[in-house]
Amino acid sequence: MSFSPPSTHLNPNPSGRRLSEPAWTARRTTQPAPRPVTMPQARVTRRFQTEWLADDDVQSAVQSAPAFPAFEKAFGAFTHGVLIQTTDGPVAVEDLLPGMHLECAGGHVSRLMWKGSITLVPGAPSLSDEPDKLYRVMPDAFGLGRPLQDQTFGPHARRLDRDAKIRAAIGSEAALVPLSAMSDGFSVVEVNPVSATQVYHLVCETHQNILAAGLEVESFHPGPETPISLPEEMLQLFMRFFPHMTSIRDFGRLAAPRLSADDLLAIA
Repeated sequence: MSFSPPSTHLNPNPSGRRLSEPAWTARRTTQPAPRPVTMPQARVTRRFQTEWLADDDVQSAVQSAPAFPAFEKAFGAFTHGVLIQTTDGPVAVEDLLPGMHLECAGGHVSRLMWKGSITLVPGAPSLSDEPDKLYRVMPDAFGLGRPLQDQTFGPHARRLDRDAKIRAAIGSEAALVPLSAMSDGFSVVEVNPVSATQVYHLVCETHQNILAAGLEVESFHPGPETPISLPEEMLQLFMRFFPHMTSIRDFGRLAAPRLSADDLLAIA
């Protein structure tokens, strides 16, 4: 199945009410402060777009960096048009601004601190083993109204799964599972983008499960494996995407345990 990104632009404030968050009313374009980084040679690069909250102002940057999978995971959970629930109503992900407050699982509210995006181009060179896929979730795939209508997510989306088998296997009420691992050709369908598709990810004040199109989808967190798998110079380059942070420890703790596709197979 192929996927073409929607061309319609969604109103970020469909209710017509005035948004009350002053933190994101000012907007500046700047570059993150340079850090001494030794970048290894890489022939494949991407343009990474970021917006973040600094001193109650929204700042933005565009950086060119190697297209390492560890980098791309920080930018690839939501496609254009996915509605994110905010305290002022649903807002399309592309219209979110750092400083807005997002409604999250468990009745929590968290301020959006960072938004990143990249463009997936079919057939473009990549350092990944497999070409990027998107995942279309059909209506009511995970319960009534989850989602209300078919919705496409990026290659690195994870959703909060409360399946009883997970609780029995790991002793936790819920776990974060890759949406890609749920692909069955019926309720979750793997699709190939047929044109350039912009994908996004979000970082909140703490790691959260955001309400996105009726699903509980995690905000970005690098996980414990990233600082272990990346050499020091590449970890420094990675952190340049997040100038509002001083250390990878600033991401804090995971909101829930994570399971891989192999873990899910073992549980089933």
